[in-house]
Amino acid sequence: MNNHPSVTIDTPVERLVTVDSMYLRLMNDRVQDIYNSTEHLATALDAIKTKDHVSQGVLVAVKAALFANSELAGVVSEMFCDYALPYQMEAKDHE
Repeated sequence: MNNHPSVTIDTPVERLVTVDSMYLRLMNDRVQDIYNSTEHLATALDAIKTKDHVSQGVLVAVKAALFANSELAGVVSEMFCDYALPYQMEAKDHE
């Protein structure tokens, strides 16, 4: 999923920021927490049994929203792993 622009030597200075690598890892960990929580909540909703069609529709809609947010959290985490964390490793190699 390498369809995001990368940082090059031509990147304008105003677009560059300095972020502590530990902070990047913590941010990625929090995104992973969101991913896991939304997956668990969506799965927990499966335990709710109802014969009411309106309630079933609400459950389906909430599960769909939770799974969509989980998918988005996965994408953000992948972006961290693909773009932010490798640069941090590369910078350490040059020190």
